[in-house]
Amino acid sequence: MYRRYKVGYLLHQSIEITQKMGARPKNNENQWEHTENALTYWSGQVAKLLGYHKESLEDLFHKNLCYASEKYDGTNVAKDDRGQVYSRRLQIEDEVDVFIETNLKKIRDANIADFRSRLQEVADVDETVVSRIIVYGELICNRFYDYVERDIIGDWKVFGAAVLVKKDPTETLEKFLKAGFAAAIKSSNKHCIQLFMNEKFVEVAKHVKLDVPEQRGTNESIAKIIETNKDAMKKGLLEGIVLTINDNGYKVMKWKGAQEYQPVAVEKLIIANDKIQKEDVKEELKTTFGNIYEVTTDISENKNAKKLAKKKKQKTEKEGTKPKGKKYLSNLDKEIIQHGILHSQKKFDTLEEYAKKGEVEEYKNILVNEVKRHYAEEKGETEEIDDTFVTFINHKVNAVIKGQLASLQKDAKKDEDYVSDFPV
Repeated sequence: MYRRYKVGYLLHQSIEITQKMGARPKNNENQWEHTENALTYWSGQVAKLLGYHKESLEDLFHKNLCYASEKYDGTNVAKDDRGQVYSRRLQIEDEVDVFIETNLKKIRDANIADFRSRLQEVADVDETVVSRIIVYGELICNRFYDYVERDIIGDWKVFGAAVLVKKDPTETLEKFLKAGFAAAIKSSNKHCIQLFMNEKFVEVAKHVKLDVPEQRGTNESIAKIIETNKDAMKKGLLEGIVLTINDNGYKVMKWKGAQEYQPVAVEKLIIANDKIQKEDVKEELKTTFGNIYEVTTDISENKNAKKLAKKKKQKTEKEGTKPKGKKYLSNLDKEIIQHGILHSQKKFDTLEEYAKKGEVEEYKNILVNEVKRHYAEEKGETEEIDDTFVTFINHKVNAVIKGQLASLQKDAKKDEDYVSDFPV
């Protein structure tokens, strides 16, 4: 008999883990919700609507207008109108000036109180109704793509906000919608209104001198945005695109390039595209899915996707195949977990910083829980994790941390030797 861990339980664990360990910093109790993978969402709509609701599927891609912006490979950092800064899962202490080896000056300097005032003014919302406002953005901390050439390392690109209200949010939500915001009540907190990227959000953010992601399409259909950005996505020139859509309520999704690890979503997309191409639907819809399929599978012009495919092939050839059964993890499971460790590390400060404070064990526990959550999200919200998977995750996290600590110690020894070479 195996114990199983559902996604909701894992989320609760990740929120509470640092308190149980008595470790600082405190948890971020108002995290930005997980953004659904566009390939997964689009594939799900095909499965849901293709049989008897083809018109609805065609309308989703060709009639519903949306807003698109660049998705960056950084880390999620937020700031509220009281000045508190947050990482994806934890609060960032006031005395911290550098996070994931990146200066926080642009976030520290951002005036969220001004954003709140302007937001309330534009939407005609009474300030007594709002208890707090949190602005979320991507801190550009990685030197990927052309970020260095564009000189955006250290930039904070704000992409959304949360408005915490003191009473029933219905009336306040209506005011935001009437004012032109892409707003929705947060599924996990009925007293929180989320504001997503669109023209009105950008207008307010820029008014108070907050930086925003580069626009990749506005008031255009999903099909048009896919067509317009097809070449850049196919070549892997950007990590991806975030789309704000209105499908029975506003929501956001991320369309990631072939160089980004997303095996489960890709598998679903391939199946969905096959169904579309064989079905009696409008040619425009077949073309749209053909474009998505091409971006996802044709890596001939995508250098980073080629590297990813080569690594995967070498790993598969080295490991071969193993017996399948309840006790065994598939190669795909192992890949998702291994990738999940590196992905999850982006949500916290560096291991080096935790090591300096003597909190490596705390870091390890936080990371294990984050990887569990990543695995569950990648495989699907209903996926369950048994003890076999948990044991493997613990083993791999320990191995990665051990290797990274050894590398840090080696670098420190080199620095000591270098200093000792100077004449006295």
